[in-house]
Amino acid sequence: MTHTGPKQLLKVAGKPVSRWVLDHLRRSGVEEVIMILGDNFPSKVVDYYGDGSKFGVKVKYVYQGRARGLADAVYRVKDLVRDRFLVYLGDNIVLQDLSSLLSFRTSAWILLSKVPNPSRFGVAVVREGRVIKVVEKPKEPISDLALVGVYAFTQEVFEVIEGLRPSWRGELEITDAIQALLDSGREVGYSLVEGWWKDTGTPEDVLDANMTLLDQYGERKMEGIAEGSRVEGRVVVERGARVRNSVIRGPAVIGEGTVVDDSFVGPFTSIGDNCSLKRTEVENSVILDNVILEGISITDSILGQGCRVMRGGGGRGVHRLVLGENSWLSL
Repeated sequence: MTHTGPKQLLKVAGKPVSRWVLDHLRRSGVEEVIMILGDNFPSKVVDYYGDGSKFGVKVKYVYQGRARGLADAVYRVKDLVRDRFLVYLGDNIVLQDLSSLLSFRTSAWILLSKVPNPSRFGVAVVREGRVIKVVEKPKEPISDLALVGVYAFTQEVFEVIEGLRPSWRGELEITDAIQALLDSGREVGYSLVEGWWKDTGTPEDVLDANMTLLDQYGERKMEGIAEGSRVEGRVVVERGARVRNSVIRGPAVIGEGTVVDDSFVGPFTSIGDNCSLKRTEVENSVILDNVILEGISITDSILGQGCRVMRGGGGRGVHRLVLGENSWLSL
């Protein structure tokens, strides 16, 4: 999905994952944001967010280039932040109230959540209400409390990052920085995420995020044109979109310039910009920009931008597809 851009710009529920992050920060009272750019088409991030004014925040950019770890990314803002600041991973979506991170009084504060698969995450060991240890992707199950990718730090974190050595992955790990704070006698506070959150690292995670965000934030907005069609429930039809002889059942999003003909778009589906759907049924799916679908039925699917899927000689029934960018498929 990310041959031509960073995954933080992949759309779920009608807008990029990192846009959901930015909106969450703005609603929490954050006014200034620094975006750390990697080496995967960073110009696309700058083109999308600009100076942040159209999103209600001020945005600055720092180039990390090749990924050298999250701690390295954090260290690059040393001269740009004041005493206390938040770090929020751009491919995570956390709907938790951030007030504890905005008012912390320890050397650092982390958000934790119980997970069934802790080996996928950095985890924290907590005893008697105190964080005593953090480990990145442990091979042995030492804790089921995962770091969810939202942190708060003081300037003290820069001191310990200067003394870090690369991990076995060749990166400066943020978990090692937090552990160094603990080893030096500093206190790290934490809050438990009680509700939903998602690290959008797998197709299932992307679909779950799409469903949850559409369910919670879906609205009805008709800026495009619907002709001879039924548009039911919370459906967004963006400007320039045309829906003809079709049924759209929300929550759903139809992107700018998209044309839907003789088709059914079911609940929990987001269709990107400039797509074309003809004689197609789709539900519970994420369809990115510039996709062409003709004569097919799909569900629980993710189609990268520029995909083209159509019915050939067979292919009857409903299909579940995950396709990378610019794929062509005849069913």
